[in-house]
Amino acid sequence: MSTRPRTSSVVSASSIVVSIQDYKDIKTSNVVNRKRRASSIVVTAVGEKELIDDIKIVNWTQLNEWQQDNEFIYDGYVQETNSVTKCMKSLKMMHNETINIWTHLIPSFFYLLLLIFFTDFMLEKKLTQILGSDHGAMDTIDYIMVNIFLLGAFLCLFCSSCFHCFKQHSENISNLWSKADYMGIIILISTSIISLLYYGFHDNLFLCKLFTILTTIFGATCGVFVLNDRFNHKDWKAVRASFFIMFAASGLLPIITGCFYFGIQEAINRVQLGFVFYEAVCYIAGALIYGFKVPECFYKPGKFDYFFNSHQIFHVCCVAGSIFHFKALIASFVHAKIGKHSIAA
Repeated sequence: MSTRPRTSSVVSASSIVVSIQDYKDIKTSNVVNRKRRASSIVVTAVGEKELIDDIKIVNWTQLNEWQQDNEFIYDGYVQETNSVTKCMKSLKMMHNETINIWTHLIPSFFYLLLLIFFTDFMLEKKLTQILGSDHGAMDTIDYIMVNIFLLGAFLCLFCSSCFHCFKQHSENISNLWSKADYMGIIILISTSIISLLYYGFHDNLFLCKLFTILTTIFGATCGVFVLNDRFNHKDWKAVRASFFIMFAASGLLPIITGCFYFGIQEAINRVQLGFVFYEAVCYIAGALIYGFKVPECFYKPGKFDYFFNSHQIFHVCCVAGSIFHFKALIASFVHAKIGKHSIAA
């Protein structure tokens, strides 16, 4: 009997076994590769998350030169992020811009709410109750004057908080938001002066128009100046403060004119000079404190890194000044309407 067929069968069986084993090896290899690829994806994703969350708080010596602004503030800086996400995440952290961000961000939303609701649902309603619906509570010009100030206050404070949030992104973004911050200040000063001009000279539209045009020219000139890149340099800090003080001081021209034209007491009543005086004190004091870096300039660097430094005090002064102006504006509006200084229930 021949044994060749058996040999052939054995070979065939061996081949089948080998093929099955190869298939298992290949399948196992594919599974391993898929796991490796999945693992790689997970690692990459985790790595990216770590990069996003990697917000470094450094001191003055570790900063890029363009981030160095106040040599008396030593620690608590957010290192250049090059990421909008990181800048936003820094809102949850404590660093030396945290107070600057929130001292203007919270009031900005307060002014936004006033812009949306105050004249329509509070001021007009209260005045209508006093005057009677047949008198017509608010003219269109009243509506515009109150709301342009609220809009200016919102834009100023919101742009300021955005600047302090995104200034650590990169040099270009920092410069961009810095200019937006300065323009916000110009808008606030302009809308503050113009809104009171109407109530100071509501019966002399020529003077109202004249001072409005002058304020617009001063504001535009100031805007051209602050959009110059050189204006952003830290060496110009005192110049910036002086420039804004001079622009705000231009508001004295219509006040002095009103005192000569109407008499001191009537000028006081028309634009509520008591509130305007407190407003001016807040703005001027804040600008001087900011420009001369008080109080940190009197101490060793590091004492006011996180709290009570000049920029934070400046922010509080700006908010206080805007509140005094808002009180002056509403009291002036009421005086023009009913000859009283406040709306009493």
